[in-house]
Amino acid sequence: MFYVVSVTGEVPLYGLDGCPGGWVVACSSAELASVTFSVIAERELKAFLRPLAGTAAVIAIDVPIGLADGDARACDRAARVRLGAPRCSSVFSAPCRDSLAATDYLHACAINRALRGRALSRQCWGIMTKIAVVEALLDELPDLADQIWEVHPEVTFAELAASPCGIGPRKKSPAGQRERLAVLAAHGLPVDLEHVRRELRAPEVARDDIVDAAGCLLTAARIARQQAVFLPRGQPPLDRRGRRMQIAA
Repeated sequence: MFYVVSVTGEVPLYGLDGCPGGWVVACSSAELASVTFSVIAERELKAFLRPLAGTAAVIAIDVPIGLADGDARACDRAARVRLGAPRCSSVFSAPCRDSLAATDYLHACAINRALRGRALSRQCWGIMTKIAVVEALLDELPDLADQIWEVHPEVTFAELAASPCGIGPRKKSPAGQRERLAVLAAHGLPVDLEHVRRELRAPEVARDDIVDAAGCLLTAARIARQQAVFLPRGQPPLDRRGRRMQIAA
């Protein structure tokens, strides 16, 4: 199902970006008038999202949702094309679904190679736990599937900046963070990065995690306002569990 939210001032928006051990969460109403940031542990994600299932909430999360059985996902290819060099390297292919059962990296590579003809990247393996947690969450809370959208922050920033090839400086560099923060502010979401870091009191959260969570939040707002773009365009491909294999920006 292709789901579009009817926007009102009461629509709660959430942007989630992964960090070591959990997630950085940016939350606001549709107008982005008041934005709050928090950190939740990996094990707390279900408890955090459960009350949102079946509500008007729009959740944008930086993790693959909808996993192919064999062929690479069209949304990953489309995101790399959208970004071009050098930012296309930030988009790695999501794993085949059966790879989630792997016990270690070599096992996951063997499964993925048998089904797709290529191994998993180390970057993908690094977030396999997060992918599995979200998959299990959607199995348990099927009503949430229409409200939660896969996001890739670099694609979002490219769209917000109207850039044909993404943001030039790397997101972990001071110049890259300044440029991304300027894009956020230009779209109504100013973020005082150092203030947020002090408030979170979470040394494991990097500056770019906060910036990416804010980018996810802006994507949630664009979805709520029916302004978002989707890769691939048009009706989303669905995996065998009926979940969208599509990236929103």
